[in-house]
This record gives sequence, structure tokens and C-alpha cells, in this order.
Amino acid sequence: MIALTLYVCLHTLPNHCRPENVSFEGSLMSCTLFGQAVAADWIATHPKYRLQKFTCDPRPLPEA
Repeated sequence: MIALTLYVCLHTLPNHCRPENVSFEGSLMSCTLFGQAVAADWIATHPKYRLQKFTCDPRPLPEA
């Protein structure tokens, strides 16, 4: 599993940004190619936020 991290900011407070970890099944290359689509899906369900950037990391997310 790849760690896909979305850096999102509130529309009403643009300086209030936070990382949002999203699990991603696939390779690092597929994360780079399809991470934007996953981010768009996340943003669609969280309309108070805007996406600042996203990163793909070969380290897996810590188990919650």
C-alpha cells in the first residue's frame, strides 16, 4: 500500500491547512498517475476544503 497524502485547506480559512492520509492500493507510479482522481473524489465529499497538493509516498500508512 502507498501513502497518499492530500494537503487540504478550508475555503473559509485558506491558511488553515492539514494533511489528510488516504489509503491507496497500487504502485507508486499508479499513485502518481491516479492520485489526482482519488483527491478529486475526496474533495467532492468534503466541499468545505480545497486541495493544495498531494503526495505519494512508498511508505505504507500506519495502521489505525
